[in-house]
Amino acid sequence: MTSSSALWIAVLIFAGSAALTRAMIGLGVKALPNHRSSHDEPTPSSGGVAIALAFSAGLMVLYGLEPQAGMRFGMDGARFALFMGLSLLVALVSVIDDVWGAPPASKFIAQCLAALAFVIFIGRIEMLDFLGRGEISLGLWGYGLTVLWIVFFMNAFNFMDGINGIAGGGAVVAAAFLGCIAFVQGSEFVVFACLALGAAVLGFLVFNFPAGRIFMGDTGSQFIGFVFAGLAVIGNALPPGGGVQTKLSILLVPVLFFPFIFDVLLTLVYRSLRRQNITQAHRDHLYQIGIRLGASHVAVTSLYVGLFALCGLAALYVQRVDAAGRFWIVSGLFLGFSAGAARVYRAGLKGGVVAPLYSKATAGVNRRDRRKTR
Repeated sequence: MTSSSALWIAVLIFAGSAALTRAMIGLGVKALPNHRSSHDEPTPSSGGVAIALAFSAGLMVLYGLEPQAGMRFGMDGARFALFMGLSLLVALVSVIDDVWGAPPASKFIAQCLAALAFVIFIGRIEMLDFLGRGEISLGLWGYGLTVLWIVFFMNAFNFMDGINGIAGGGAVVAAAFLGCIAFVQGSEFVVFACLALGAAVLGFLVFNFPAGRIFMGDTGSQFIGFVFAGLAVIGNALPPGGGVQTKLSILLVPVLFFPFIFDVLLTLVYRSLRRQNITQAHRDHLYQIGIRLGASHVAVTSLYVGLFALCGLAALYVQRVDAAGRFWIVSGLFLGFSAGAARVYRAGLKGGVVAPLYSKATAGVNRRDRRKTR
């Protein structure tokens, strides 16, 4: 398949996603605003359905036109069908949750089952890059680590889908960089998947950012999270014959999504130190603090998209350098994001939208919250 043919298919995926998203505005169940919402009016939350359908149809066309692209990377017809089936199953479970609601335990079990099926039948992380020390073989530990990675990333992406464009914009930038890196490395299946996903999400963004006429809902965030988490593993797998020229670093997706992963982990640590229930809905993410301080959705989303672009540039080097180089790249990102987070927290404390880690005024509230969740 020529590059121009692939790009024309991407244009069709974009157009199809935009058309489906427009249709979902009238058909979708509306998300009602609550105490942690960033919107004031009931808004359709079915945009994820359009993303899932457009991506799936587009990737099947791309794969069908050049199946060897997947087979050269271990994604034969059976594995490809299972990957698509699991992705759509994740979307279907999330649709049920968006429409009727589902207990958190049920959603977590569904995530674990999808991740376990992926590990058993598609692939797992076999080698782990210990920063500064090179790769080591994981053996059986690879199964558990891959399940943990997929479930964690699905939830992390979902947690960050809180304001117009932040999840979709991040996904488009990450797909663009991951697709470019995969293209250089010759990983055709990852290229096709990034092309289809980026185009599908971009079609949704036409109606999501900045006006917020529709949200992707759990359907979109869970689906996108599963696809990206799966691509990280697929891209890192050794192709048939043991060649390494197309192997992608397992750190690529974590580095590309460092703005989300850092925000989620920092928020979990912050709430844990305050002895709050980390499973309860809240407004303690860095992007939510920015909104509560008065920044607009457009400004906060634009900042995160810019951070994604920065991490995309870092990912380009992650693929090219050795283990020691990757250590310094990740360390630099961590230190830079930590400095930025400290400024946000200081502003939040000064503005009264962030509580200190411990105070007598909040200790009793935290104890009451824990009693309510028992």
